[in-house]
Amino acid sequence: MIEASVVIPSYNRKWILKKALEALFNQTYPVDKYEIILVDDGSTDGTEKMMRSLSSPCRLRYLRNKKRIGAPKTRNRGIREAKAEIIIFTDSDVIVVPDFIEQHLSYHRKYKDVIVNGELIQISSLEQVGKKRKGILDISFSPFDTANVSVKRDLLLEVGLFDETLSAYGWQDIELGYRLIKRGLKKKKNRKAIGYHYKRNEKSFNSLSFLCEKEKMRGISGALFYKKHPEFRIKVATQYNPLFTFAFIGKWIEKRESGRKILEFSKRHKIGWLYNLLVKLIGYHYYIQGLREIMKNKK
Repeated sequence: MIEASVVIPSYNRKWILKKALEALFNQTYPVDKYEIILVDDGSTDGTEKMMRSLSSPCRLRYLRNKKRIGAPKTRNRGIREAKAEIIIFTDSDVIVVPDFIEQHLSYHRKYKDVIVNGELIQISSLEQVGKKRKGILDISFSPFDTANVSVKRDLLLEVGLFDETLSAYGWQDIELGYRLIKRGLKKKKNRKAIGYHYKRNEKSFNSLSFLCEKEKMRGISGALFYKKHPEFRIKVATQYNPLFTFAFIGKWIEKRESGRKILEFSKRHKIGWLYNLLVKLIGYHYYIQGLREIMKNKK
């Protein structure tokens, strides 16, 4: 009997996906009691060929979307296909510890109707996997962080799964967590259910435009989240980050030649702290842009 379904969405992550899956193949939990559901959101990097070549000791199901449909619909497809009572979510760039599944299920046996969040550690090198203090703790205040979280499948179905109208980047997991908590679920943190979130260093001018677009989409999702749940705490969470006060600096950097020169200078001379700060401020500018785009629409 399948007791846990590990649902993983993926898009063009072949470069790390195999490592993430191998960690899930080598679990302490009995291989006949869990399944892995990989939902490929229309990857074009050879993910399908790689998946077909894998040999898994546990049940591995590969589902492929014909075209990219976004994270909410992709995760919902995985949930609907799942056979187990407990759904464990992780991402295709997260490498988990050997007792990851065991740790998640132990909390569901101990507590009733809970959201179990594991611990996520950000790493920049695969050599840091297994060395807890060598990474950076990924501090998230989300009640439902899909990089490392588990919940009962029937409760997900009851509250309506991920909101597929929030198709832009960001806030979908937090919005679902909000509905689960309103349903009466409690949050539990199991720090032994560890996942190492591997992030390549891609901070370059080539990826800056991608970051701007992503932050604008996150702002759009934030506004839609608030319109769906027009409560003060949601407004604070999505619109009142104190650092947004400095978004005007990001706009100046992005729009003015003098600002671009400072950005280029910090990159060329490898002044990492300054470059990262300036990029973050540009991101805030685009987030607010996306937010305002939706909020000015009265519908």
